[in-house]
Amino acid sequence: MSRTKLVHVICLMLLATVGHAQQLLLEGNLDGWQVKSKVGQTQYQPVVDMEQGVVIRAVSQDSASGLRYTKNISLVKTPILQWQWTAQQLPVVLQVGDDGIERAAKFDETTAGGDDFALRVSVGRKPLFGAAKVLHYVWSAQQPIGSHWALNSNNHVLVISGEQQTTMKWQTLMRHVQQDWLTTFDEKIESLDFVEFMTDSESIHGQAIGYYGDMQMLAGRSLASE
Repeated sequence: MSRTKLVHVICLMLLATVGHAQQLLLEGNLDGWQVKSKVGQTQYQPVVDMEQGVVIRAVSQDSASGLRYTKNISLVKTPILQWQWTAQQLPVVLQVGDDGIERAAKFDETTAGGDDFALRVSVGRKPLFGAAKVLHYVWSAQQPIGSHWALNSNNHVLVISGEQQTTMKWQTLMRHVQQDWLTTFDEKIESLDFVEFMTDSESIHGQAIGYYGDMQMLAGRSLASE
């Protein structure tokens, strides 16, 4: 971890307090989470990890379905999202070339045709009318950490893991959702309508495997107070 990233994490930890937290996922308990299917069914299964305890193993085979937590979340009280994850297999599809050798096919994650990630945690707001706005935190196989792009006006992607990081090594992430939303959508928000995690590989018709640990919202300095 670079010094800049380490300082960022330390600052978030200082902002967060144990006095107020909203638990989203604990020890693989999926009560309160609902399946949201896009294409096929990614398999989510609680498994025991020696380091993290019970976690969720996600296996995608040409599929894109996620698990969504739909209770309202106040970003005034708990603006910081914390979770654990690690990737096992980044999205890949093998193709046989003219020389008869099987190779991984190239794809572009920043386009709709390559929008697949072994790990994705999304936060969103759903208006009374129209489509939801969603910010996707991802482990990227191609783009540098810190990069972000818009798939369309309602879906923005922010890379927070990847870039030659070791797979099958647990990471703890902390993100100030209000600040990230302001950076990507140029909007200041005070609540979320849902949080979702998804491992997907349907765009490239391939496969991917990831693991998700505990997830919670933590107290911190809200942008509304500034």
